[in-house]
Amino acid sequence: MRAVVIGDEHTVYTLRLMGFEGRVVGERDDVISIIRELSMEEDVGAILVTSELVDRVREDFEKMRMKMRKPVLIEIMSLREARLKEVNYLAILRSVLGI
Repeated sequence: MRAVVIGDEHTVYTLRLMGFEGRVVGERDDVISIIRELSMEEDVGAILVTSELVDRVREDFEKMRMKMRKPVLIEIMSLREARLKEVNYLAILRSVLGI
């Protein structure tokens, strides 16, 4: 199973160093379309989306989260937000994938 991070450049590149896959999303990119595209891939078990992006599409994100059984949609803090609070991204992944 793969876990894919969708977010800003710093968050995605840092989490890639930890073994996550990632997609950098800009201001004009359609977050929901990217989530739909990734959800069609059979081996994607979790999609982690930064709060900054979720805020742009909160209503649609929550609807998708409620309907989708796989992959699991998870909202995470970006590295900019995480500076204020410690976040263990690896623990999040292990919890989601049951490892």
